[in-house]
Amino acid sequence: MKKIALIAIIVSVLVCLFSVMYITNDNKAISDNKKTRDFVIAPNKKLVNIAAKLESNNFIRNRYTFIFYAITSGQKNSIKSGKFRLSESSSTKEIIQKLIKGGTADYWLKIIGGQRVEEITPRYPKTEEGYLFPDSYLIPEYYTTEEILAVIKDNFNKKFTEAKQYSTRDISDTDAVILASLIEREARLPQTKQKIAGILYNRLDIGMGLQVDASIQYARDSIRKPKDYWQPISSADTSMVSPYNTYKNRGLPPAPICSPGYDSLYAVFHPIDSDYIYYITGHDGNMYYAKTNDEHNENVAKYLK
Repeated sequence: MKKIALIAIIVSVLVCLFSVMYITNDNKAISDNKKTRDFVIAPNKKLVNIAAKLESNNFIRNRYTFIFYAITSGQKNSIKSGKFRLSESSSTKEIIQKLIKGGTADYWLKIIGGQRVEEITPRYPKTEEGYLFPDSYLIPEYYTTEEILAVIKDNFNKKFTEAKQYSTRDISDTDAVILASLIEREARLPQTKQKIAGILYNRLDIGMGLQVDASIQYARDSIRKPKDYWQPISSADTSMVSPYNTYKNRGLPPAPICSPGYDSLYAVFHPIDSDYIYYITGHDGNMYYAKTNDEHNENVAKYLK
């Protein structure tokens, strides 16, 4: 019995020694290359994601050693978001210390899908409506408005190209952004957006007005400049004279009404075909579709009253 206990102790000691050696080795710098490279940590990133990114970018030897040191040193929740200049010549511990001190004096600009230019910032020209791609951008504090817009536009072009791949619809890029901006305000889930895109195409094909409330909200709010945009429309609003009134006018409005995200752009190029002409969002948050006006009225009576 004593012999078994002794063996167990020896094994435990060896495991501990090997663990210490393993962790100590993984704490060492990747190389002696002191050249620095940018490393960006987005807001609210989890420790495991940061560790994985550091490893894949060849800044640390082992993600788990990074996590171990971050937790045991009490710095798990002290790592900041931002842009950092790191090198392969820093040990894991040294990199943790740099990350908790904070990055450069850049700032995060977050654009939310469905926002109009005025909701993002009054500094941006209205000509950018629809092209301020929703995302989080790390902006150097010295950037001019033109440089910021260039960063956003580059991202838009990249995402637009991705969304357009293998398109099943023949639509101009300009019209695609306009239609995507309507869809962005009409639906939330990716598949629902594809269904709505198919329905709006159906309306365009038969010469029917698109009847999108958001386009009227955009027209109304462009005149009134309210504190809170996108409030429900009234029956009087549907009679307003505006090229954005998709109840009175046929076809697409003249320009986008908000910033559409990737899912909305993808939906325009990859709509789900159906025979539906009408749709509503019920009070329960679900979407309901109809092929005829009678079916549509039944849905309105059942799910909106």
